Amino acid sequence: MAEKEDLIIFSNGPGEVSTWVLPIVESIRKRSELAGRYNITLIMHPCQFGSGTEHKVAGDFEGVDKTVTPGQYIKMLFFGAGTYSFSRKGVVFSLGGDLLHPVLFHRRIRGKYTLYAYSQNTGYEKHYERIFVRNGYVRDKYLKRGVPPDRVVIAGDLVYSSLSYLLDRDAARKEAGVTNGENMVVFMPGSRDFEVKYMLPVFLKVMDGLTERIPNVRVFILKSPYISYKLIERSLEMGGRIREAESLPGALKRGDGWEIEYAGSKKVSILEGGLERWGKGVDFAVTLPGTNTIQLAYRKIPELVVAALNKPDVIPVEGVFGLLKWVPVIGKPVLKRAVLRYAQEFPFAALPNIYAGEEVVPELFGMLQTADITSRLVDIFEKGEEKDIAKRLSKFTPSQDPARLIVNAVWGNEQPG
Repeated sequence: MAEKEDLIIFSNGPGEVSTWVLPIVESIRKRSELAGRYNITLIMHPCQFGSGTEHKVAGDFEGVDKTVTPGQYIKMLFFGAGTYSFSRKGVVFSLGGDLLHPVLFHRRIRGKYTLYAYSQNTGYEKHYERIFVRNGYVRDKYLKRGVPPDRVVIAGDLVYSSLSYLLDRDAARKEAGVTNGENMVVFMPGSRDFEVKYMLPVFLKVMDGLTERIPNVRVFILKSPYISYKLIERSLEMGGRIREAESLPGALKRGDGWEIEYAGSKKVSILEGGLERWGKGVDFAVTLPGTNTIQLAYRKIPELVVAALNKPDVIPVEGVFGLLKWVPVIGKPVLKRAVLRYAQEFPFAALPNIYAGEEVVPELFGMLQTADITSRLVDIFEKGEEKDIAKRLSKFTPSQDPARLIVNAVWGNEQPG
């Protein structure tokens, strides 16, 4: 039997791992001649947008043979492959983050690798055989940098290829205990430590006000697989102690499942399994900016996107400004001003709105108070605005499967039979 080749995938954050890496791996697995040809290694390179747990989640993906943490990757660059063995031939694919890292890796371990990318980041393009992009706007960025047209391919949004459904609407709602006439509303407090730490206690305060004013709302916490219950517990201890916004403490309880007790005797269940499991049953979502906003749009789930800038010093920032938080005394104040100025350059925070160039889903962006979030949600449900939002989301219906297109473009169309 011939030695397997390498398929080495580079990525950088929760959204990219779940919605870019996973559909590409699954598309490859569907083709037996490819599944048997490669050992698949996922390398997480250092990134301020990472959660630190991507390698654990991806380690459970069927088809991924090895995962490499950012720290292990850095050691590899300086000291060689070490305990990791590579055949030194195959494909290196960038699926998230800086295009430099696959280039550095290739130079370090050498071998006969062909480099590909799905990206919107420019730089180091000459090293790549082909770059796949979401739309014509991104393609034009590469063409202006001199990349030959035949090396930049519009594939569509890979997030669309990541959609799957484990339960139908009736099954999801029955399992969650939602009755007829109730609106199933999920709160998504993020997949990174700083997001959960500050937004989960704020969301508890919002839930308290929302359920008091809109009786037919049934609220849930939709837990990201990238966060732990230990983090949730630490976050609940922050409740009532966040200076920038009203919040509530809570207590993590374990019964038939995990739940949070808050505001005296109120309880909110924590749902695991993501939108794949519960999405069909969800009537509305309250979420933070990120890949999840476009996932919700593709699933036609109305949402309110909360982009609070109350603590800009904890928000990851690209480039040199991101290093300011490590500068004693002056770093954080300067970073705070930089983040606020940076945010002013963007009219929207939610990806559906950014893609459409208009407000398709409602969002709250800026220095927010907890009451702002509660009032906006109450307004949405009192006016029945969620139905109008759902109608506007009809525009998010891609005509092709981007993952299949990319795999076919790299390896040729499926083999007959």
